[in-house]
Amino acid sequence: MGHFFSDFDALWTLAALVPLMMAAAAWALQMACGFCSVDPPEFWHAVTTVVIIAVVNAVLRFLLQSSDADYGMASMYVAPLVATGAVISLSLPAGPFTAMTITVVQGFLCALIYFGLRWLQTVVAASIMLL
Repeated sequence: MGHFFSDFDALWTLAALVPLMMAAAAWALQMACGFCSVDPPEFWHAVTTVVIIAVVNAVLRFLLQSSDADYGMASMYVAPLVATGAVISLSLPAGPFTAMTITVVQGFLCALIYFGLRWLQTVVAASIMLL
């Protein structure tokens, strides 16, 4: 994948991919809410929730690194999961347990989207090399 992006400016690549990934994460949030029997939010409400989750996790990552507490499983995995679950619990009509379940399902769906796109990129790159 690095060869494909080596010819592009990083800022233009981010400008193209970040909105696409935010939309995919919002779609995954809607699907996760449907899976967990919670009324799925409208698309723009889901996008707003995903943006708030990204900002909260970025601030959390900055605070953990500046306080020198960014080592270990609790600060690397558990703290972002709890923060994401808290944002989902506050922005959607869901309790804490349901919000954590939505977080896990959304993470699984986002991973599925990511690996699907990686596979598609590999197939396209291999077919271009065969030409």
